[in-house]
Amino acid sequence: MKDKNLDYNSIIGLFLILFILTIFTYFNINNNNKESKKEYKKIIFFKKKEKNNLFILENNVLRLKISNIGGIINEVLLKKYKAYDPLLSYHTKNLYLIKNSSFLYKMSFLNNKGLNINTENLLFKPLLFNNTKKYNKILIMRAKNPYGKGFLDYIYTIGKNNQYDIGFSIKTTNFFPFKESVSINLEQKILSLEKDRDWENSYTQAYYSNNNNNSIKYLSEKKTEEKNLSNINWIAHKQQFFASIFKPEKILKHIFIRSYNFSSGNSLKKIQFKTFIKKKENEEFNFSFRFYFGPLDFYLLKDYKNGFENIIPFGWGFLKWINKYFFLIIFQLLEKTNLNYGIIIILMTIVVKLILAPITYKQYKLSAIMKLIRPEIEKLNKDYKNNEDAFKKQKAMMNLYKKVGVNPMSGCVSTLFQIPIFYSLFKFFPTIINLRGKSFLWVDDLTSYDSILELPFFIPFYGNHISLLTLLYSLALFFYTKLSNNDKKDFSQNEHNTIPDINFLLYLMPIIMLFFINSYASALSLYYFISNIINICFLFLIKKFMLNEEKILMNIQEKKI
Repeated sequence: MKDKNLDYNSIIGLFLILFILTIFTYFNINNNNKESKKEYKKIIFFKKKEKNNLFILENNVLRLKISNIGGIINEVLLKKYKAYDPLLSYHTKNLYLIKNSSFLYKMSFLNNKGLNINTENLLFKPLLFNNTKKYNKILIMRAKNPYGKGFLDYIYTIGKNNQYDIGFSIKTTNFFPFKESVSINLEQKILSLEKDRDWENSYTQAYYSNNNNNSIKYLSEKKTEEKNLSNINWIAHKQQFFASIFKPEKILKHIFIRSYNFSSGNSLKKIQFKTFIKKKENEEFNFSFRFYFGPLDFYLLKDYKNGFENIIPFGWGFLKWINKYFFLIIFQLLEKTNLNYGIIIILMTIVVKLILAPITYKQYKLSAIMKLIRPEIEKLNKDYKNNEDAFKKQKAMMNLYKKVGVNPMSGCVSTLFQIPIFYSLFKFFPTIINLRGKSFLWVDDLTSYDSILELPFFIPFYGNHISLLTLLYSLALFFYTKLSNNDKKDFSQNEHNTIPDINFLLYLMPIIMLFFINSYASALSLYYFISNIINICFLFLIKKFMLNEEKILMNIQEKKI
């Protein structure tokens, strides 16, 4: 019995020991798990508990606020510019490129055990402030490793005086061994800053440069688009007049980028990109970016020598060349007069018309000669009525033109020469930042439409407002068309009634332009209005004082003899 009792007691004792060990192990593991979960919850939910402290970096043109939560740039203020205020119908609000979490970026460090550090969940503390007499220039933000020893540093440096660039470095020290690839995610909601949201959105899109700095590509401005890219030098989130540009110290080998449009609200688009930075095994992570937060100023961007200036949409091909090296130069020379920008546009129009005056004069002279030889042309039309005589008629026409010393094709050439100049202005005025927010007479912003009456309804292709400058331009174009076509007839129409009346199409043009540019930049309408007023004056001067039709007719008769 004693042995049995001993056996029973031994068995019971063993069970008690096993039970105690099990309970101890369970509570120990559970306690460790709780500690890990507490640490994880501390990382995930600290935003609710910790106060969002902001630290300022500033120079003459920029003011940045860096958050202790995630160590990210929370706010970017451009000190020399203002945003449009719809309540006051003017540019009076502080201009923030970034505000209220519109700009987010994070890094993800993953180790071989599956532990992940997501920097957006880290609490950063300021380690170093480099104070100058006026502004803070350097800020080092440090976050501790939540799973052990080591720390992560974000180092921000702001450019001197009037510079719009920011240096941003990421460095680890004694971090736990993590995998060779570190993911970087960045997204920005592009804030609306201008009068016409739809017009502004059409100029807002993502640009990027790969391999060749001077060759850039872009994502669609109209629809959602995503791409996998390689060998990227820099990425730009471009607005109508401002940009956020991200330039890594090394080429990004692979990157995923996405652009998404917002149909309403204060944001125009959301642009995201994701990439992976590789490092050597057992090596600390060290990577740097340059950020540019500033205006789309051609010469300012050109100074960075990275091709940034090419994101300004001056047009394609030859149109871009005209805007960069013709209109921009003339505009900047006239800008030195310190006159009102409306007056500068008027002076610019006069200068351009004077440069083109020889071509205009030749065009009018050709028109006058063609009018004087009209009887001869009509006679040839009668002499060669049959289709079989088409070649003879063409030869007789060429002989007539040769005798009177005119080339009808020269009129086409001069017209074709002026077409690129006409269309290049459609890209110039809505993108030149110097005109942004500048007023003239009743116009409050020369880069947006002027409105003398808001309509309670929307007219397709026209809009919901009436632009006075567009009306004036259309009227001036109509009167110029009427004056320049007085006493003119389409010679071929008398013989071939099936050919449409070209004059009808010419008179239709003012109506088309009235609808087409009603929502365009008012500077464009002002330029075209003044241009047509000058054309009318040129026409009057040439007819009255520069072209003697009797003398020209005598010369024609002499040449015919």
